This record gives sequence, structure tokens and C-alpha cells, in this order.
Amino acid sequence: MKFHYLLVDDLLPKGEFERRVEKKVAESGDLLDERTAAMVVVKDLGRAHIRIRDLAGAPSLACFFAKVLSVEEPREFERPDGTTGIVASVMVGDETGRARLTLWDEKAGGVREIDVGDVLEVLGRPKGRGKTPDVTAVAVQEAACEITCPEEAGVSALPESGGDLEVRLIAVEGPRAFTRRDGSAGEMVEAVIGNEDGVFRLVAWAPAVLLGVETGKNVVIRGATARESDQGIEYSLGEAASVTPSEREITLLFKTVADVEEGGSYSLAGTVASVQSPHSFTTRSGRQSSVRNLVAADGTGEIPVVIWGEKAEEHLVPGDRIEIYNATARRGRYGDLELHLSWGSALVVLAEEGKEVEVVGTIIATGQGVCIDTGDACYILAEPLPIGYEVRARGTVHRGVITLHHIEAALPDPQDLERRLDRFSGGS
Repeated sequence: MKFHYLLVDDLLPKGEFERRVEKKVAESGDLLDERTAAMVVVKDLGRAHIRIRDLAGAPSLACFFAKVLSVEEPREFERPDGTTGIVASVMVGDETGRARLTLWDEKAGGVREIDVGDVLEVLGRPKGRGKTPDVTAVAVQEAACEITCPEEAGVSALPESGGDLEVRLIAVEGPRAFTRRDGSAGEMVEAVIGNEDGVFRLVAWAPAVLLGVETGKNVVIRGATARESDQGIEYSLGEAASVTPSEREITLLFKTVADVEEGGSYSLAGTVASVQSPHSFTTRSGRQSSVRNLVAADGTGEIPVVIWGEKAEEHLVPGDRIEIYNATARRGRYGDLELHLSWGSALVVLAEEGKEVEVVGTIIATGQGVCIDTGDACYILAEPLPIGYEVRARGTVHRGVITLHHIEAALPDPQDLERRLDRFSGGS
């Protein structure tokens, strides 16, 4: 009864719900059990079960029946704040389509009691609006009904492993050490790839496979193994895999700020409207990490962006043109939508040509580094200089950083000094 009450807890108190359920059982002459009676009460209140095909247009909480098509083993992961969580995925379906059910923490442990072919009654929060929507499970229980899924033999949403992938290599991180199950040490490289089908995380367990491959290039990947994770499909490469150039034009699809909805994953192109300095913190596992906040803008609006891990150390200045890939939309501390970049995400700063400038200013220290402050602008020095000096400098400015070609001490301007004295003395 508690399961079904969650669907209508905003409409009436729990005691009133229980009273109505008991009344339905009594009116049926005990032909209805408590669960069936509760479903009838929910339907009377306008909150009936729906089909999987209707999840895209469902409210924030929906209930449906589905057959279990595949079960993924629970796995541990580290959240951006350093805490450890558990997640598992269950592919379910009915006669109208399929959905990927995501179970977190204590619910994830319960998937070991779920078998392929079981029929479940699912109470969840739909997140995705694609062909195979994502649903975050709120409650799950077995159901005594029959569900027929067409083409059950081919229910896997995964691409065929080992086939050719034609993708753009969007970003590649540096090698990271790990310990194998047998205790030996190894290295892995994480990357982000994309094509017309979407943006995906790629893990190379043999880093040499990606050596010498330039980011931003289109490639053919052979020997990739696909699997489903809590963030969608991801690929892994072993020593037998290969990466070669591709001549095919690949178009990556972007959404806009106006398209962002809670729970989805998005790729956006825009500019940096404002940016804060990175903030270092220690995770609960004792590892050092970083977080950074910025505001991204496009022609439809602005949205806060939270960057976790190594990506937070990227040099960014207002006005930078950026591309964000595979960022997750969630509610922030004050209820506003934010985009979070973490595992499987990428931030790309688009290259711009530098410009030659000649400036006069004071060498100062800021949170971004040592700068030349001209009074109208502040240029970060590619090579720091002693603080406090007035200088005249020529150099190339690229994304707010100045590389100096010539520098000399700036002599005080007598007229400027006289104007300053006049301001202090009141013109007397």
C-alpha cells in the first residue's frame, strides 16, 4: 500500500488513502486484495499506470509495469564529493517499448533478487526523452501480470561489440594508474568520443592505443567493447584494438541552454559569461581534487556549470568560446538547474588567434596569477614578474594571457601625477 500511496501523497493524507483502500476491499466482497484495491484508488484519483512509450510525457513521478530484459551487476563508483555510491541498471520493456531502469545505493543491491523474465511494477522518475528513456527507480516490486515484449531476443540496446566505430575524438585525459584484481599495476586512459548517435565515454586499458591520436580528429576505432553504465553507453579498448584516421565528415549534435531539463545529459556550445577560480578539496578517500563554477551562455540563455576534477584546472576567461559534452543537468543548492561535468564529460576551449598589444600598467598578484593591470584590463602574464612595478610592455594576448616580447620600466607621466594631486587636494 505504501508503494501506491507515493503516487498520490500530494492529493490526500496517508490515513485517508488507507481508508479508501479498505473500503474498496470491502465493497468487492474481498475479491480484491489490498494491492489491487490500492491501484483502483490511485486510478480513481487520476494517477493510473502508464505505458513505457508514454514516459517521455509523464510527470515527475510515474508508475508502470514492465518485464525484465537484462540485469547489470551493481558496481561501486566515487561521487564528485568523494563519497562512494552503488549503481545498477535493469533494462525493462513492455509491448510499447523499452526503458533503462537505474537503481542507486540500497536499491542497487536488490537487483540480485531480480531475474530476466520477471515482471515488475515500477515507481520512478523519468529522465530521458529518447527512444529508450532512463528512469530513476523510487520503488520497485514484483507484479503478478503478463507482459509481452516484441523481439525479446534482440532487446539489447548496446551496439555490437568489436564493430567499427567512426567517431570524433573529442578529448583525452592523461594516463592514470590502477591496480588489477591480481594486484598488479596498470595504466588506463579515459577519453570522450562522439558522432551523430551521441557522445560517449571511452576507456583505453592499453593507453598506447591512443598514443599520437590528435583530439578533434575523426577516427575509426576497431575492437571496442560496449557496455551500459549509469551515464549511458560507454566503450572500452584493449590491446587488440586500433585507432586510425577517418575521412568521413562527422557532425556532433548540440542542444541549447533552453533545452536543458533536470536529469538529462547535454552537449552545448556557447561562451563563458563569468568564471570563478578553481577550489581544491580533499575527497573522503583522501584524494586531492578540484571544483570550479562558471556561467555558460548561448543565444537562448545562461546556465551555471560545475566542473569537477582535473577539468576544473583548465585556463578559462570570460568571453572564451567553449563546447561542453555529456554534462548532467541537476538541481543546485538553491533549486536552479546546473550542468555538472565529471566522468565521461568534456570541456573544449575553441582556439582563437592572439592579438598584438602595447600596454602600460602595474604588476599585481591576483587569484588567476600575476598580471599587468592597466586600469581598464588585467592581462595574466605567461611568465611572472616582480610585483609592484610600473611597466610598459608589448606582447601577444591570447585568451587573456600575455606573452611578452618587450618590457621596460614606465616613467611616471607628470600630467597624470598632477591630475591625481588635483583630485586629492580638491583643485586648490
